[in-house]
Amino acid sequence: MVMDFNFNSIAYSEFENWDEFIQITFVGNNGEYLSLSSVLYEEEIHIEFSDQTNYLQFLKTEFEFYRDSNSVFFIVGQILKGNNEASVPLIVSSLSEYDADYLLNALCVLKSYKEE
Repeated sequence: MVMDFNFNSIAYSEFENWDEFIQITFVGNNGEYLSLSSVLYEEEIHIEFSDQTNYLQFLKTEFEFYRDSNSVFFIVGQILKGNNEASVPLIVSSLSEYDADYLLNALCVLKSYKEE
């Protein structure tokens, strides 16, 4: 099953902190959100779905993404932890304007790993 999440805006953690921590949050209607986060010296990415109890955790090496005109596709391989495994792959899309290059740069940082 594929989860299609429509968002109205994107919130990012402070750019100055991206060398240690990054969070990208897609905000939808009715307070729904899809949040991806990672500490850069850890090997995992966390995805949260509108509630801390709905989450997935997986290795950065198991995460791929690509973009077409209005959507970003997230593909996750093996899941380490979580309770929402039916929500992978994810399609995140919007009809509103957003900076696609900035988002792709943030996703590259999210996927990166650096030694402590």
